Amino acid sequence: MLATYASVGKALTHYTDCVQPRTGSVTAICRGGSGGFGPPLHPALLDDLDERAELRRRMAWLASEEAVVLFRWYVEGAKPEVIARGLGRSLRHVYRRRNSGVATLVALGRSGDFEDADVSEFI
Repeated sequence: MLATYASVGKALTHYTDCVQPRTGSVTAICRGGSGGFGPPLHPALLDDLDERAELRRRMAWLASEEAVVLFRWYVEGAKPEVIARGLGRSLRHVYRRRNSGVATLVALGRSGDFEDADVSEFI
């Protein structure tokens, strides 16, 4: 889960897609009938819940500026030029922060300190 640059980008892009309720109140109970209302939550919400939780957990470890760049780029859909102007940074800096932010999110999913250990020597 979230092991590649592409998978992190996809998760960020779709972070809020299915979360938005179809109704103003998710606590309302449908009494049945054919009122034309569907379930208040999209069925895919539960399918992607683990991925969303993991993404949120990893985002908390990012530097503030990286998190802002990733959020505005992928979730908000802002153009890189707009992000750079808002941060008072160069366009090149925004691209670098995006790349380092996504790389950090991928790296946080790796097993850790013993990732390169040769397990066969302990058996």
